[in-house]
Amino acid sequence: MIWLSLFSCMTLDPLLPFHSNIPCSEVDETTCDQEDDLWDKICTPCEEPYDWERVVPWREKTLDVVDSIRGIPNTIVQDANIDVGDPDVDLDAYFIPSHGEITELANTTIILNHGRYAGIDHYLPRVQYLYDLGFNVFVWDYRGYSKSLPETAPASAEWMSDAVAAYDSAKSMAPDSSKIIIYAMSIGGFPAGEMMAKRDSCANFFEAAVISITEKIEDNMTISLPGGFLTSGVLETDVKLANTTTPALIMHGTEDDRISLRSARSFYNGLPDSIEKKLVEFEGAGHGLGGIGGVPDASYEKYRDTMINFLRESAPDCLE
Repeated sequence: MIWLSLFSCMTLDPLLPFHSNIPCSEVDETTCDQEDDLWDKICTPCEEPYDWERVVPWREKTLDVVDSIRGIPNTIVQDANIDVGDPDVDLDAYFIPSHGEITELANTTIILNHGRYAGIDHYLPRVQYLYDLGFNVFVWDYRGYSKSLPETAPASAEWMSDAVAAYDSAKSMAPDSSKIIIYAMSIGGFPAGEMMAKRDSCANFFEAAVISITEKIEDNMTISLPGGFLTSGVLETDVKLANTTTPALIMHGTEDDRISLRSARSFYNGLPDSIEKKLVEFEGAGHGLGGIGGVPDASYEKYRDTMINFLRESAPDCLE
């Protein structure tokens, strides 16, 4: 009884390894030149802008239908302001307008909630993918990630309130505020889930996304109690979306060793049957970027067609 009372007063939220951020003030030879894995190199210091045009040497299987992914012209990238109501917090964010070559996507904006490592410098290739596909893209860094201040990673409640503020900033810059897709990548599933629960979107995309501390605990920790018993509930995206009416696309690799395919299937099954929803498994794909290539790396063509076809068939309001 005492043991149960003890655990009823605490949560495991702060103990889980959510963040592996690298503030830009810590960028040096050890994060760049001395990092063996190309995908883990972080080389942009605070005083330098990101090189959105840089070309990444893609993995062999990545570009199965195109020779390269175009860079983003540095001149079109717009700084975004995220007002969180605190002068000590400065969240780094950018809006990249669509290239406009695909008419049906020219007014569709994706809000990218990235994963746990480093910051935008690490996820820039994913931004290039989405830009190349024809979307407008809004990408932001969480507190403590790269150029966002303060340099400490956010507490859960801060992270969630920041996410809503980031959405509001993206909406103010989107060419059509009714055509917003919230995109959750890895632990970006947590802030994305808050956006999805508190704001409107025409579709929600999940790529190798964490959507529940409960699932993470049950997958990775030796605890005999259900995960939800030891969490605050602040980050439980699956609970937040239990009654969603928004179309949802879930993309997950069969070889993802960080976020289990089981959890993606569980999330899919838990979404209301009344909505348009689809789970697409990418054979041989890992978690993404570092390690085994992720969903886009398994097949660029399948990644592209999965998203576009889902919008055409299940979320046409997202398109022109």
